[in-house]
Parts: sequence; C-alpha cells; structure tokens
Amino acid sequence: MAASATGRLLAEPAARRLLRGCAALAAAATVLVVVQWAGVAAAVVAIAAGGAAPADVVVPLAVALAAWWCRAEVVARRDAWAARTSSTLRGDLRRRLVGGLLGLVPGVAARSRAGELVTTATQGVGMLDPLIARWVPASAAAGAGAPLVALVVLVIDPVSGAVLVLTGPLIVVLMWLIGTRTTDAAHARWETLGRLGALLVDTVRVLPTLVAYRRARAAAAWLGDVSEAYRVTTMRVLRTAFLSGFVLEFGATLSTALVAVTVGVRLFEGHLEFGRALLVLLLTPEFYAPLRALGAEHHARLEGAPAATRVYELLDTTARSSGTGAVPTGVPDVVLRGVVLRADGRTLLSGVDLHLPPGSRTALVGPSGAGKTSVARVLLGFAVPDAGEVLVDGVPLHLLQQDAWRSRIAYVPERPWLSAGSVADNVRLGRPDASDDDVAEALRRAGASELVSRLPQGVDTLLGEDAARLSGGERLRIALARAFVKDAAVVVLDEPTSQLDAATEAAVLTAVAEIARGRTLLTITHRPGPVALHDRVVRLAGGQVLADDAAADPAPAASPAGSGVPR
Repeated sequence: MAASATGRLLAEPAARRLLRGCAALAAAATVLVVVQWAGVAAAVVAIAAGGAAPADVVVPLAVALAAWWCRAEVVARRDAWAARTSSTLRGDLRRRLVGGLLGLVPGVAARSRAGELVTTATQGVGMLDPLIARWVPASAAAGAGAPLVALVVLVIDPVSGAVLVLTGPLIVVLMWLIGTRTTDAAHARWETLGRLGALLVDTVRVLPTLVAYRRARAAAAWLGDVSEAYRVTTMRVLRTAFLSGFVLEFGATLSTALVAVTVGVRLFEGHLEFGRALLVLLLTPEFYAPLRALGAEHHARLEGAPAATRVYELLDTTARSSGTGAVPTGVPDVVLRGVVLRADGRTLLSGVDLHLPPGSRTALVGPSGAGKTSVARVLLGFAVPDAGEVLVDGVPLHLLQQDAWRSRIAYVPERPWLSAGSVADNVRLGRPDASDDDVAEALRRAGASELVSRLPQGVDTLLGEDAARLSGGERLRIALARAFVKDAAVVVLDEPTSQLDAATEAAVLTAVAEIARGRTLLTITHRPGPVALHDRVVRLAGGQVLADDAAADPAPAASPAGSGVPR
C-alpha cells in the first residue's frame, strides 16, 4: 500500500514534471562536474610538469571556476523548483482532501475520528514535503548523474570504472534492505501519531464529563501512554535511519579507498598516466555523492510513505460517485423499494418498502434501533443502499445530482447544529442568498419571532458557541426557520419534540404543521403529539416495515394533546 501510495504521489502531473526536470538538470550538473574537475586536473598537471606558462594554469582554473559557478546555479534552481512544486502539490492535495471530506457522506466520515482526519489533512500532508522537495531531486541525481560519472570514468580508466559499476549497485541494495526494515517502524509511528491526535480531540471534547466523573487524571495517563509510544516509535525510526546512514557512508568511503588504492598502485608501476589518475580520483567521490544523498533522503521517503497512504485512502473514500441527472421540480413522488442497508456487519434495513406521495405526511415510529434514522439517511442520500433502490419521480436516486437533491430537502435533526454566528446567519444556512425579509418571514412562520425579539440585537444577536443561550425548543424553532427559508419540497424531522415539555412541544408542533403545508413531511418520532399531525403511521422493527396505516382518528390532528395545533 505504501509503495502504491508513493507511486500515486509521484504520478501526479506536477511530480512527474519535477522528476523529469530534475533528471535533466542532474545530467547538466554532471557535465559541469566533469568539466570542473578536468580543468583542475589540467592545471595541476601543468604545474607538476614544471615550466608551464601562466595561461596553461589560469585558463583551466578559470574554466573550472565557471563550471563550479554554473553547477551551483543549476542545483539552486533545482532546489527552488522542487520547493515550489512541493508547496503547490501539497496545497492541491489539501484542497482535494478537505473538499472531499466536506462533501462526504456523513456515515462514511463518522468511521474516522475527527482528530485523525485533522492530523492527516495538516501534518500528514505536510510530511509529504521531504518526499517531494528532497527525495525526488536526490533520486533523479542518483539515477541520471551517477551513471554519467561512471561512464566517464569507464572511458578514462576501465579498471576504476568497473569498480564503480560493481560497488554502486551494492550500496543501493544495502539501502533497500535497511529501508525495508524501517518501513514497519515508519507505519507504526504514523498510526501512533494519528491515534494521539484523535485521543487528544476526543479528550477535550468530553473533558467536562471526565471531570464530573473524576476521570481526568486517567485521561491524562492515556495521553501520556500514547505520547510515550509515539516517542518510542520515533526513536526506532531515527535509530534505523542513523544505521542506514552509517552503512552508506562506510560503503562509499570503502569503495572510494578501493579505487584510490588501485589507481595508486598502477600509477606507481607506470601503467597509468598522472593526469588520468588524478581525474579519476577527483571524479570518484562525485559518483558516490548522489548515492549517499539518496540514502540520506531515503528516510524522508519512508517517513512520508505512511502519510501518503492515508491521504490517498481518504481521497479514494471521498471520490464518491454522483449522478448527473437533473432533479425534478415541484414536490416529488418518492419510493423506497426493497431497500437493504448494512453497516459494521449489522443489517440496519431489510427489504424496506415505503411510498411517500407528494404532499403526504408520514410518521415513522418504532423502538430504538428499528431503522427509523437509517430510512432518513437513505432518503437524504447520506447512505447508499446495499440492495434495493430509491426512486424520485421514477428516477433512481443515485442517477441524480446529489447536491441538487439535498437542496430540495430540509433536514431537522433531534439536536440541530447552530453556529456561533447570528440568528440570521443560522437561518441563512438554508439559503445563503436569503434577504432580510425572507429571514423575518421564515422566523415568523416557525413561531420564532417573539423569541428573536427578546434577544439583545434581534436577528443580529450572536448565539455563541453551540448556541448555549438557547433552549432546546428555541433551537428547534431556529432550525425550522432555516427549513422555511430553504423552501424545500421534502422535510425530514428526526425526533423534533423528544426533549421538550408540553408547552414547548405545542409551539414547535404549530411550526411543524405550518411547514408541512404543500410539502412532503417525514417525521421520526415516538411521541403521540407529532404522530397526530400525520396522515400515515409506518411502524418499523428490526429494520422491517411491520405496519403502514392511515391515522386512526383524524379528528385529534387538529388539536394534538390539547395543544390547539391546526391540521
């Protein structure tokens, strides 16, 4: 998986361009290296021979200096290009990852802990920088530069060139063997980091509960244990990296010494010219330099591989397929036919058949775990059925544009989410372009006008974190106003009055009756008040429909539980 993810990262268009460009720059730098050391060798030979004219020394040294300067410029431009490519590619991955997570089916996103997702999108993507900015240039230099140097040495001195050709691959094999050992430790380090981030976020989220039950010290101990595990895995990776660095340095030094010994012996015996011998000795370290640099950056690749694996796993998960069909206008006719839904080895829905005619009012009732919320999730497109289908005016739901379909649905959960912004901001979540008059009308129809008038700045009052200044019934009415301003064709309510007293329930049901006019209403409930507002009652148990009945007594619908709610 790691190799596959790294390969996918390097297959990104920007990474491919960088790799090809670095290979070309490495070849150019190698040519300049040969020219540089050839100029130095020519100057030294001229001085050693004695009686050389100043031009015989100055010209080769000037050529060597110019080649050195050009080589430095090539390397600097390569590194700058690599840094820009890394920044651009990581930014693109973050945008794709965050955009995919925001558009992801909620049930799929819930399978990952929030802290781990944040760690992947931030530090995980950041860990790809060494892989792109350092390892790609180093691999290009080793793949293009080292063979060119070996070829030049083979031409100058076949014996020394043969030593380079034999020892170079041996160093690469040693690097691969050590890297294989490091892979498991790198993956363990990344998993521990993700677990640490997830545990930290979860601990902060439930901190009041931990304090109330006197478990804060235990939570601190959990964090300490995971932090220690992260330290241990990090040190294991570093230890292996230092070992690989020592092996590579030792191998390169030993191979360079071997070339120097063979050159010295043949030079002493007169089988090799001084100029050739000097140039070979100057070029030999240049052959091993890119291999040593690749070994040093190999640790960066191993560190980035687990992060790349997780990033592409999430990208694959978020690459959900969405239909392209246009969503029908008006109030649709919705049919669930033989819907089967499974999750985590459990069957949530088993062959559910449900017809929601245009303008109908349907109450879903049943015990906890009966599958009521699962039906709503399938209808909203938050869950994809394992079998069966959802038809919207006869068209399968999966063939429609999912975002366009959800724009036709208003969903009010048991505890609606309200942002820390103003009342108007929260109402406009249903339709961002809603005017002030639209917001005021939606609040009036939701029965929230009096509530808003009591707030210090009216609709401009900031609700604060989690809208703590509002009660449960007030939150629901703001959420219903959001549904009103959206003017959706289908309204789905999940336990709208489960936590309300009788008086507040009556006020909320008045707003529910208002919003149901001209729309299809599906309400998940277990209380008699909301049930009385509906034409049909569908009873679920064990993920199956047990009964699909019309309201037994229409008369109470005009006044459920004595609340005076209009039909």
